[in-house]
Amino acid sequence: AYRFIFHCNDSLEAELHALMQAMALAIQHSDLPVVVQSDSSEALSSLLNNALCRSAYGHLVLEIKDLLGTREFFPPKIHRSQNRVADRLAHYGRT
Repeated sequence: AYRFIFHCNDSLEAELHALMQAMALAIQHSDLPVVVQSDSSEALSSLLNNALCRSAYGHLVLEIKDLLGTREFFPPKIHRSQNRVADRLAHYGRT
């Protein structure tokens, strides 16, 4: 998913926004289970438990969980080298 975030505190917030946008698109276009790959273990684990519910990003986690509803969700973690966008940004010194 892609969109401009005007105010972003850290990479976790950016990752949660990207996950939310990607899930919204996936749910609109398919009834199949949702498979979301991310190199952020913290973001993925927050969707499987209540770890961030009381944090500053709890509202994002709750919105993502609300989007999922009863949909099956598979959150495989990938290595950062498999994330082409993050890899390019790191190459150009923008992470």
